Amino acid sequence: MTFWRRLFAGSFLLLLGASACWGNQLVREFEARFTKYFADRIQAKSVLAVIMGSEDELRRGKIPTLNLCIENALFEGVRYDRLLLVMYDVLFTSAARGIVIHSHGESRLSGGISKESFLKTLSEGMPHFAVSELELRNGKVMVKGVYERRLTFRVRALMRFTGAYVIGGDGVAKVRFDDATNDNPAISTLDVARALANAASVLSFGNFFGAPALREVLVDHDMVWFSAESK
Repeated sequence: MTFWRRLFAGSFLLLLGASACWGNQLVREFEARFTKYFADRIQAKSVLAVIMGSEDELRRGKIPTLNLCIENALFEGVRYDRLLLVMYDVLFTSAARGIVIHSHGESRLSGGISKESFLKTLSEGMPHFAVSELELRNGKVMVKGVYERRLTFRVRALMRFTGAYVIGGDGVAKVRFDDATNDNPAISTLDVARALANAASVLSFGNFFGAPALREVLVDHDMVWFSAESK
């Protein structure tokens, strides 16, 4: 298991342990309410809220630290194996209709995408490109495969693209392919590279809780790891 995988898995285990140690009946009740609140709004296999706060703070509608552990999530067409969201100074009310979050302080988001999840997102967004090889290592994304389209006649090309994640000024991270090979000059390498970049896992959380902006993206050991934060 790699360092980053151990670190991320360890964070999940620490949160679960903290929940078990901290948890009194009232905390567990609110954790269940917040779990439902987020599960209703996030498409994921598993969502778990872990609250760090006292009974008195909960009764006053305040949570110093709210952790959200998410597994196998689909957000804006991208598959994430794990997401960990930490929100600070959460102000809320709880009524019969459920939890209402009124405000919060800064938030931090980290997560990971496996090679399998990356490939699935890429293939769904680029059905005309049959991937034969994918590498996520040493900070680089390498995609090799056959591009095929039927227009007035069928066109095919064996293509290979190598690039890296680039974080834009808007806090969105996207793969920029800067090296390519193409055995069919009738097919535009630039056009296919742009389509692949848009089909790959674009890391954008402007519509996520807290709207965190990307700060770091690490690519290695067939994984994509990232961190984001908002103020």
